[in-house]
Amino acid sequence: AAQATPEAVTEGAHARLEDVPADNRVRLYFPGKPDAETRERLKRAGFRWTPTLGCWQAYRSQYSMATAKREAGVSP
Repeated sequence: AAQATPEAVTEGAHARLEDVPADNRVRLYFPGKPDAETRERLKRAGFRWTPTLGCWQAYRSQYSMATAKREAGVSP
C-alpha cells in the first residue's frame, strides 16, 4: 500500500519536508546547516544526516512525521 501512496512535499518555515512512502522515509531539507540544538533533536528522534541526498531522513512513523513537521515549521 505504501508503494502506491504518492510522495508529498511541504514547504515549512524552516525546511522542506518530503514524505516518501515508496522508500519508507521522511526527509527534511534545510536551507543551511541547522543549529546544534536542532541537530540534536533530530538525532534523538531517529533522523540521520544523508550526505548523498543532502538531507536529514528517518524511517516513516507517526513520531518521525510529527518531529519533521515541528522542525520544518509546518502547521499541524
